[in-house]
Amino acid sequence: MATFKKILISYNGSQPCRRAAEKAMEIAADQGAEVFALKVIAFSYETIAPSDRLWETIMDDLRGKATAILDELKPMAEEKGLNLTTEIREGVAEEEIAGYACEIGADLIVAAVGGRVSRMGRFLGKGQQRMSIRTLVSEAPCPVMLLH
Repeated sequence: MATFKKILISYNGSQPCRRAAEKAMEIAADQGAEVFALKVIAFSYETIAPSDRLWETIMDDLRGKATAILDELKPMAEEKGLNLTTEIREGVAEEEIAGYACEIGADLIVAAVGGRVSRMGRFLGKGQQRMSIRTLVSEAPCPVMLLH
């Protein structure tokens, strides 16, 4: 088994993501790795808000919710004696995940496959939380572990 020093968890608060985070933290605890969790807010300004003020209100609300979602991981990390660094990004999920993985020098990305995914290239998640498996895997600077 490879040795991992920095593990990035793509997290959106869903049950599949929680299971993936638990597995990632087990691996991190076993190998003494650092853990990073990323929540991507994937909304387009032009398609949602007719004014800057409304857009800022929406984004403030989404950032608050993203912070609360990532805070769910803190007790899990503390229980395993892990340091957890959290990050919120805005943009295209798979691009932000791959970019952040590059920035931190991640050795492994852990993401959850929710729902029915029959072949590579399908989407992870639902609604605005979707990301392309094919794009994530091809853009990632390190191995990607997909868990259901």
